Amino acid sequence: MRTIPKDLFVYLALFGVLFSGLITFYAIVPQNYLPPPKKPNIIIIMADDVGRNDVGFHGSSQIPTPNIDALAYNGIILDRFYSQCSCTPSRAALLTGQYPIRMGMQGLPIRAGENKSLPLHVTTMPQHLKRLGYTTHLVGKWHMGYAHIRDTPLQRGFDTHFGYWNGFVGYFNYTAVYELPNDTMVKGFDLYDGVVPDWGSRGRYATDLFTEKAIDVIDGHNSEKPLFLVLAHLAAHTGEDGVELGVPDVAQAETRFSYIKDPRRRLYADIVQRLDNSVGQIVAKLSEKKLLHNSIILFLSDNGAQTVGTYKNFGSNWPLRGVKLTEFEGGIRVPAAIYSPLFQKKGYVNRELIHITDFLPTFYAAAGGNLKYLGKIDGINQWETLSYQKPGKRAEILANFNEIDNVSAIITGQYKLLQGRHSIPEYEHYYGDSGRNHGDPPYNFTAVLSSSTNRAIQNSIKIVNLRGETDLSWCRSANQTPIMDCTEGCLFDLESDPCETTNIIQREKIIAGRLFKRLLEFSQVLVPQQDPVFDPDSNPQFFNGTWCTWLDSEYCPKSF
Repeated sequence: MRTIPKDLFVYLALFGVLFSGLITFYAIVPQNYLPPPKKPNIIIIMADDVGRNDVGFHGSSQIPTPNIDALAYNGIILDRFYSQCSCTPSRAALLTGQYPIRMGMQGLPIRAGENKSLPLHVTTMPQHLKRLGYTTHLVGKWHMGYAHIRDTPLQRGFDTHFGYWNGFVGYFNYTAVYELPNDTMVKGFDLYDGVVPDWGSRGRYATDLFTEKAIDVIDGHNSEKPLFLVLAHLAAHTGEDGVELGVPDVAQAETRFSYIKDPRRRLYADIVQRLDNSVGQIVAKLSEKKLLHNSIILFLSDNGAQTVGTYKNFGSNWPLRGVKLTEFEGGIRVPAAIYSPLFQKKGYVNRELIHITDFLPTFYAAAGGNLKYLGKIDGINQWETLSYQKPGKRAEILANFNEIDNVSAIITGQYKLLQGRHSIPEYEHYYGDSGRNHGDPPYNFTAVLSSSTNRAIQNSIKIVNLRGETDLSWCRSANQTPIMDCTEGCLFDLESDPCETTNIIQREKIIAGRLFKRLLEFSQVLVPQQDPVFDPDSNPQFFNGTWCTWLDSEYCPKSF
């Protein structure tokens, strides 16, 4: 038998080491050199003062919203999603992931000429995402302050902004107003491209103009970088003087929605339908640019509809109690849906507690960010809850704590505690069209299936089942409209009574006591809100008719 030379053993040993090293090299090195998973594009489309009952996917067929509905049916309907009860607090919560009380941003929205803004020490969603390589754009409403240039969108994380700084403007003339105590109306132009007034767009219809600008952003986007786009519509807030319901063709709106009894709601319906068209155009453009397959699209309203009172737009939160500015469900439980091909599960109704603060950590995690860099926030990463339909991680929501009006509300699981009364008690009653009247058209399934949104996504959808699951018309009869005085506290079981018809605080004293304690704990960390004071130096008459950064007057326009 022949023996193997010693030298060969050495060669074989060396070859074994080299071969092992090569295996290790090829097992490890390619992983290090593979490109990281592509960060998703994030698109937020925010409606203004649109009620829960003003979209078709909640059961009403009165106002056609086929594109919004298709987005919801293809994605995830957020059935227990909560915003804040008014514009500025909701936007502050969305952009920072924090309850407004942490920043003194609770209470009434910022009005024109008030020196109030989102605190500079708070990092915003676009600032966080820019660190992850995103390009960031805002089209439409800001409403986070503009007394100084540092308060405006370009200084708070957005690469570009086209839109307005105040809470609302005219649908065609982009005029914002402030009403002084003596009934004098202070008016000024508010439409900016960055920090330059865009007088040339005056006369263009706001919904169409903002949609066009958002499409321009998508068209011009470098697909090598991830996109963050917020399209914050004026629709369906009232316009210029707080009364305008601006539509391009009043006669056409009257004819199209002639089955609606209230002529003002006919105009509102036209505004919402044009908002729906905008959603379809955005989704179609994302598909055309081959961005849709790697995008997350969120549609939501900033708060409930203002059916009655100041700035009433005739929207509907039916059958829920309350309107915008109240902590009842009608003011804060708003229409919301989210779509992404990246979700593992889609086409279902999510009934977990989700708050508007949750989107910052959810999107940041989806973009591959380490949540520790967000610091201590109130938002919770809901990605697994949404994508895998897992139980939610949120145990409670601080709905509001308004120390000036002495009204607060907190939700834990199925229970909600509300303490205090709104300064206008009428806001706390039941309002809004049911959208289920004799003469209202049947739900148009064909319009949903043939919508721009559904054609872009190209999925099969379960319309009937999903629509039925979110219809709350069972929660009270038409004549069940009890008056509720929550000065001493009201406790509601939202699972069996989402319409808040019955105060069970005497029956569930232990639960109520626990929630009162939580409200007390939140009161200890509350940052007081500023008194709403109009600064006469902000008057547009000093700045060529524009609302501008009056405390940094060197940036204000001197001619036009």
